[in-house]
Amino acid sequence: MNSIEELWSKIADEDTPAGAFRLYDDSHPLDLFVGIDPEGRRVLMLVVDQCPQDLPAAGVIEVTLNQRNDGQFSLLFRLARPEFHELFGRLCQDLVETSRTSDRQNGTARLLLRLSRWRKLLEPGPNQGLTDRQLRGLFGELWFLKTVAMIRFDHLAAVYGWNGPLGASQDFQLGDALVEIKTVLPGAHSISISSADQLENGSVPLQLAVVTIDISQGISPVELVKQLRQELVSTLVALTEFDIRLAELGYTDRPEYEQLRFAVQSIHYYPVTEAFPRIMLSHLPAGVSKVTYDLDLLQCGQYRSEYIHEHL
Repeated sequence: MNSIEELWSKIADEDTPAGAFRLYDDSHPLDLFVGIDPEGRRVLMLVVDQCPQDLPAAGVIEVTLNQRNDGQFSLLFRLARPEFHELFGRLCQDLVETSRTSDRQNGTARLLLRLSRWRKLLEPGPNQGLTDRQLRGLFGELWFLKTVAMIRFDHLAAVYGWNGPLGASQDFQLGDALVEIKTVLPGAHSISISSADQLENGSVPLQLAVVTIDISQGISPVELVKQLRQELVSTLVALTEFDIRLAELGYTDRPEYEQLRFAVQSIHYYPVTEAFPRIMLSHLPAGVSKVTYDLDLLQCGQYRSEYIHEHL
């Protein structure tokens, strides 16, 4: 099947009237059309039976709603800012592919939600940047993604398993297991647990992974992100999802991040079993709604392992 970019090029080369559209894929659950408008702009069009609610405000992507003569409604997606021309095809292709597993009933909402996440990538708000501590934490998660998750799982599953940017209690959900990443400096003997549900897992296997990072050598966070993008480039949806999740964390490539150097010295795993020392949300007394606490790793030596759980 031709990509959206290829289909746009074919339409432009043909002697067809401006405003002509072609159905992109008749096997797709949604009626998605590709075309070029009278102004020569590339367009992705979604035709739906019901009038969509809560359309996104104007931004990088212009979304126009029209009612057709047959009573249906068309949503037209156009690029409003020419400087993002090279990304528009990738965005539209991603909207098509990520809505492929939806149905006609929820497909429009799913596609618009995906567009809203793209806007976080294309339209970042005021951003003071991440602190060195936040960057160390991000580096530990990205290092785990690159050296563990993407080795054991395909790229798309690994990226979708990185749930920390989505506000999940644990940083990763991979296969049948959860992983919480904590990054420490050499010589540290404790870690901070930020909530009572961070080490609560029910019956799902949970690993606490403690990554020790040397800040005097190694590579910059920007370089690690670049390496991951290079590995993900063959899987467009995974690459896009990776970039969106970085944006949701507030990460953008900044010159000052290139001055930092991090190197992973070690990683130790702690299976969080029933006896593992922790505070759990389900055990909090009435009236206590939020806790943070420090976990003494020296007291957890009996649980420490050099190897990750077999479920991964």
